[in-house]
This record gives sequence, C-alpha cells and structure tokens, in this order.
Amino acid sequence: MDVMRSVARDTKAISLGLTRIQEEIAFWENKRKKVRSVKQRLERLYEAQRHLIENPKASDDLVNELRKIQNETT
Repeated sequence: MDVMRSVARDTKAISLGLTRIQEEIAFWENKRKKVRSVKQRLERLYEAQRHLIENPKASDDLVNELRKIQNETT
C-alpha cells in the first residue's frame, strides 16, 4: 500500500521512543469508537514502532538529522 506520509510527523512519533509509543498505542486501541484521526494516529504509531524495532540506529540518525535541519532554519 502506497501512502503519502508526513516526514515531520513520523519523526515526531519516532522521537517519542518505543516505550511511549507502546503506551499511546495501548491508550488509543482501548477506545471503542475510532474516528479517522485516531486511526491515522494509530497507523503512524505502528509504523514508528516498526521502524524503532527493525532499525533503531537509522531511526535515531533520522531524528538527529531532522533536528539539526530544524535548528538551522530557526
């Protein structure tokens, strides 16, 4: 499935860390009624979790690189 994703939002989700991501997933999964925004948030969190588990070094490098870019622009 090809999905347009926001790199900034994905990076923010990854920067939360694995523990926090798992807590958020548990929180949102317990909601009975899931509106579209919650489904999208869960999709983003699951993707971030997958990236952190499969390749933590690359995820850390990405977060650091984007923080560096952000600091240069401000």
